[in-house]
Order: sequence, then C-alpha cells, then structure tokens
Amino acid sequence: MTVLPGRPDELTARAADLVASAGVILTVIHELRGIVEDDEGKAVQALYEQNDEISSDLERIHPRYKGTADALTEYAVALTDAHADAERAQDDLDDALLAQGRADAALHDLNDRVDAAGDSTEPSLADQVPGAQRAANDAQAAVGSARSRIDAAREAMNDAAEIAIRKIDAAIDSTNEGFWDKVGDFFSDIGDFLASIGEWIGDFLQDVVDLLKKIADTLIAILGVLVVLLLIIAVGALFGTIGLIIGAVIAGVLAAFIITSILSDVLKGTPGVSETDPYANVPAEDVPEGPSLATVLDGTGEVDGLGGETDSVVKITKVLGPDGWYYTVTLPSTQEWLSRFGDQGAVNDLDSNLALMLTPALQTQYERAVLEAMEQAGIGENDPVMLVGFSQGGIMAGHLAAYNSDYNWQAVVVSGAPIDHMPIPDSVDVVSVQHNGDPVPNLDIVAGDLGTEHGSNWTTIHVDPPNPAPVLGVDAGAHNADKYSQTYQDHLAEVQANHPGLSNFFNEDGYVDVSYYHWSE
Repeated sequence: MTVLPGRPDELTARAADLVASAGVILTVIHELRGIVEDDEGKAVQALYEQNDEISSDLERIHPRYKGTADALTEYAVALTDAHADAERAQDDLDDALLAQGRADAALHDLNDRVDAAGDSTEPSLADQVPGAQRAANDAQAAVGSARSRIDAAREAMNDAAEIAIRKIDAAIDSTNEGFWDKVGDFFSDIGDFLASIGEWIGDFLQDVVDLLKKIADTLIAILGVLVVLLLIIAVGALFGTIGLIIGAVIAGVLAAFIITSILSDVLKGTPGVSETDPYANVPAEDVPEGPSLATVLDGTGEVDGLGGETDSVVKITKVLGPDGWYYTVTLPSTQEWLSRFGDQGAVNDLDSNLALMLTPALQTQYERAVLEAMEQAGIGENDPVMLVGFSQGGIMAGHLAAYNSDYNWQAVVVSGAPIDHMPIPDSVDVVSVQHNGDPVPNLDIVAGDLGTEHGSNWTTIHVDPPNPAPVLGVDAGAHNADKYSQTYQDHLAEVQANHPGLSNFFNEDGYVDVSYYHWSE
C-alpha cells in the first residue's frame, strides 16, 4: 500500500502514449502537406484540397494533444518524485516511531530508577536524565519531521496536479476559436446546466425521501408510545374507578415528561464544537493506540470516560485506505440520566435518547454537534465513513446511517443498541452486538419494530455476555461497553468473513490520525 494515492507508473505510460499520438498527428500533417498540387487532373486536385482541409483540422487539434501530453508527462514526473519522497519519509517515520518508543521507555525507566534511589541518587545516574530527555525530544522531533515531509510530498503532488490542470485547460482553450468549437462549448454548457439541474432534483428528491422516512418512523414510534400509555390506563381500569384515575394520571405524567424532554432538546441551539487534545499532558505510554478492527469498540468506553456528565466527546480516526481517506467516528453513550432535574452539560443525555428513539424527524443537539464535528474534521461527502457506538452512541450511529444522506456512510458497528427497526440502506455494512439479558436492544419494540428482517449486509451477534451473573433472570452486567467489546472480539472471525470491507478503515502500517472533538450545552 502506497503512502500517497495515484499510480505514477501507469500515468507515465499513458502520458507516453499521448506524446506518441501527438507525434503521429504531426507526421500525418507533414505527409499530407507533402502532396504536390497537380493542376492537370481534377481528381488529383480534389484530393489535394481534401488533404489540405484535413491537415488544417489536424493542425488545429494537434496543440491539444501536445499540450495535454506535455502536462501529463510533467505531472507524472512530479507524482513519481512525490511518491518517492513520501515513501522515504514513511520509512523514516516508522524508524522514528520505534526510536521514540525506545527513547521514551529509556527516559521513563531512568526516572523510575532516580525516584527509587531517592536522596542516595548517584550523581552519575542523575546526570543521565538530561541526556535521556534530549534523546526523547530528538526522537519526537524526528517523528514530527517525517510527518511534515509526508504532508509536504502530498502538497507537492496536489500543486503539480493543479499546474497540470491549468496547462491542459490552456492547451484546450487556445484552440477553441472555431465555429464548431463554440457550438460544442454551447452544448457543453447546456449539458452542464442540465446536469446541475438533474443533480439538484436528485438531491431534492433524496431529501424528500429522507424526510418521509423520518416522519413515518416518528409516527410509528409515537403510536407505539400511545399504545403503552393506553395499556397503563387499561390496567388501571381493571381495579375500578380509582385505578382508572391512577392509571390516567401515570400516563399523563409520562406523556408530559416525554414531550418536555424531547422539546427541551430539539429546541435548543447547536452547541459550540471544538477540537481538543485530552492526552496533551499524558505520558505517551498511557495514550491509547490507534484502533484496529478488533479493538474498534474499545473506543466507545474511551469517549464515555473522556466526556462524562459535563462534556460530550467524539473520536474521529482518519486513515489512508486503498483508494483515499477513510474515517471512523466513535460516538458516546448516555452519560447524564437526570437532565430534567438539573442539566450537567453533556448532550448525550436522556432527553436526546428519547428524541432519537421517538422523533427521528426532529434533529437533536447531539446529532447537530456530531455533524459539526465531522465538518471540522474535514470529512467530505464522498469520503467513506464508519460509525461506531455503544448504547445511545449506537442509536446515533444507526440514526445517521438511516436518515442522513449527506455523507458516504459505509459501515455501522454498534453494541447494546436498539437499531433493528431503523431503515439503514443495504449498501451499509452493519454489525450489531446484543447480549441476552440486556433490555436496551429490545427497546426497538417501542419504536414499532416487531421483528425486522435484514439482508446480507447486516450481522447480528446475539449471545450471552462474558461471565454472566443473572439475578432474578436479569443480568445487570449485560449492558456494559467492555463486555460488549469482548463479545465482539470473540466473534471477530464472523465479522471479517461477512464484512471484508471493514478492513479498509484500519491501517496499522500507514498514515493514521486520531482527533477528538467536544462540546457541552
């Protein structure tokens, strides 16, 4: 796998073909111009006039081929150089990372030895600390330098591409002076206009479809809640008038609580989202390693721990995949349960939980903030995205994949989340881990799900949790992020077999960038 995208060898070969084609055109022009006019024969005269017309046309298009060929040739050279620079920088980066690990470990070990020695520290041992610190700093600087060289090579490649595009445009524009060229431009403009109209219509219709899905699922969910409230009243009525009144009061309080919670969330403005570095002052050995396919669910517990009740944190991992950038967005679960009785600040609370499950047609603070974080991270509409979450984080992952078409959702990996009822497209790989004894994944029934059948894109792992300890038939530890990650890892072979495309989101040997974004109400 190369560090930078593109295939310099293939581009060089194709540029050479274009140069050869331009040379053939020039040779034909010379050959046609070499035919001598013969006034004695009308046939020969007609042939000469035809040759003159053909050669004039060839002379007009030759600069396009020549200019395009030269531009691509220059770009192929620049692309080759950029790839070579990036490969060398990647090799140096790998070496620097190893050196950094060794230097940091040596410094840490030396500090431990100095601390252990206390007042009896030998001068020679203490004198080694500055040198070890310099070595660690030098190693860190080498890592930064290698990464900067990779970025510089990527920038040089992009600059060369822009230069080539300008030269090709200039070569084409300089020959667009004839009548038919102008006619061609006119129809090209018409085609572009019609294409833009078609694209707008397609986007509009997609937005309409998304909205209709949200409205339909919202109505179904509301009907499900009404059925539950009516059941409460009906059960109360079994105990006479007093029971009916008590049931009606309970149903009314629950309805008021649900409506108030949902409106409290969806009517608030979008929180201010900013990038953060939660490990800025943490020793390197305590910083979590970049995720792998096996450990991707570990990140759900990580973001929950980083945020808590006062802050919401998402983790966005960017890797260089086989054909461009791939992004993994790890979402937090519910951390604040008593938001109706004093808001602590985190938007991944009970209010947004109810809104996500019961009113997908309304956009929660949580959803708006996640989309803002993705925009700040530079995720484009065509970049492949994997969504990962536990519990409410899984609900948000399924919600985005089901109801939002602004991004290229390719995978959803969730645990302990009721997403079975969500209309996630068949083009999205879905892995849902559910523990027996965990009531949360069964909340689909509240949203109107009575047993949805899924296609081959969907894998549900429904098993007992590790080390189950049920009490009265309920396992209190079944809804646990760490246990879910263990279950997922135990079934990793099944996941890999059913969803081979998930491996594109992980690159343990190439470029990996992990960033964190946070916000609060």
